[in-house]
Amino acid sequence: MRRVLLAVVALSAMLVAACDDAGASPSTPPSTAPAAAAGGACQLLDFATVNAKLGLQLAVAAGASMDNSFTCVLEPPSGGYPDLVLAITTTTIAADVFTTTIQPSGAQAVPGLGAVAYQLQTPPADKSGPGVQIGWLAGNKRIITLSLHLPAGTADDKAAASGPKMVELAKLIDLSSL
Repeated sequence: MRRVLLAVVALSAMLVAACDDAGASPSTPPSTAPAAAAGGACQLLDFATVNAKLGLQLAVAAGASMDNSFTCVLEPPSGGYPDLVLAITTTTIAADVFTTTIQPSGAQAVPGLGAVAYQLQTPPADKSGPGVQIGWLAGNKRIITLSLHLPAGTADDKAAASGPKMVELAKLIDLSSL
């Protein structure tokens, strides 16, 4: 069971990593059409809703899918950061397994989202600044992660302030995925 979970997480990471620096997967060029037109997990996102909830100006989408996993990256027209990454994969695990195996240590529980959910503030990495990750096990047996990466130099308190906004967006995505 643990090997299957690790494979699911690794596959999700590979799908996100398949996007190049401009946010496009090799098979799907970036799109400024409605986010859903990019395919993959982008079908659950709408630029107007994401931008209104998070106070951003994202306008480019790239989606990918492989087997039962789907990803989407939203970026500003100029590329780079901030970016929003949505990854979804089907699973057979229960909430207790999600909490003990998938949820990162140090994450905070998020009540009212899926069967079980967490929120984690992420440190700067590579070329990005701090960020926020929301992860949950949806009622329809899917592991969903929503990650926001802010530009380098962004203060940690701005990332922390994005947490509640990300939870609100995650709740909308969770409802749309039923």
